[in-house]
Amino acid sequence: MRKIKKLGLFDKPTRIEFLKSVTAHLNGPKIYIKRDDLIGEALGGNKVRKLEYLLADALAKNADVIITTGGPQSNHCRITAGICAKIGLKCALVIGGAGKYEYEGNLLLDRIFGAEVVFSGTRDFDAVPAIMEKIAEEFRAKGRRPYIIPLGGANGIGALGYLEAYLEIQEQMKSAKIRLSAIAVANGSGGTQAGLETGKLLSGGDAEIIGISVLFKKAKISDIVFKDIYETLDVLKISGKKPGGINVFDEYIGKGYAIPAPLTLEAIKLMGRKEGIVLDPVYTGKAFGGLIDLIQRNKFSKKDNILFIHTGGYPGMVNMKAEHVSAIVK
Repeated sequence: MRKIKKLGLFDKPTRIEFLKSVTAHLNGPKIYIKRDDLIGEALGGNKVRKLEYLLADALAKNADVIITTGGPQSNHCRITAGICAKIGLKCALVIGGAGKYEYEGNLLLDRIFGAEVVFSGTRDFDAVPAIMEKIAEEFRAKGRRPYIIPLGGANGIGALGYLEAYLEIQEQMKSAKIRLSAIAVANGSGGTQAGLETGKLLSGGDAEIIGISVLFKKAKISDIVFKDIYETLDVLKISGKKPGGINVFDEYIGKGYAIPAPLTLEAIKLMGRKEGIVLDPVYTGKAFGGLIDLIQRNKFSKKDNILFIHTGGYPGMVNMKAEHVSAIVK
């Protein structure tokens, strides 16, 4: 890991807090939260960890244009645009979606950070790589040097960020003399869980990694996580290691990506009123809602220690529909 170039974008480690009031309210296992939402770059979140490695790789390859993709309220796009502005790279964003969108929340921040925004006209994320490659060709024709980052920064280089985070968590828990039973995290494009799984594979630990999907069904996202794990091992030049099973729960996606389910709204309200912590309606709210359900279904005992990774996403709050806001504030 030390031999791989990365940008030093924030101070590590991010802190871990015990959720005393939420733990008491749920009457279940002890719940801790890792505050990756407090990473400061471009309003923070888990993508900063991935971009430390991805943008270092881009600079090493002499790139001068970064092309990436996400939904209209993509945290990944917002953070990529912000860091590109900071380090002097042009950023082009291919925003997935077939409708018209107001420049608000993350989409507004994309433009504030100076990113070029192109709407793909499709909700099919599998169609977007070809669009990004076409845009890259257009930049090459102008003498520019584009570097494409996949959806969510999910590949073997991006996953290094959460391999490193896994090692960080191990050290923090060791210092606190706490043995984790599980680590739970939102799974959108797969890279965060892939990094955690690779960290566990290489350094040990018996905590179960629980991914709560907010976008893809279990079969598809599991394949993506496995792909990213093997890519990460290739980046590290490690052979002979084979990951075990991947734990992904897809029953909390609800009506679709970025559409809050009742459990999502319950989680946002609970965390806000019991801990003064803000969850977002796309990722962390949906993931913590799923964790609440798993606790209530007795997946864990009161002796267990669960760590939830807060991956950020505050700007997405401004895009909530009136009925979802009403469910939270009443």
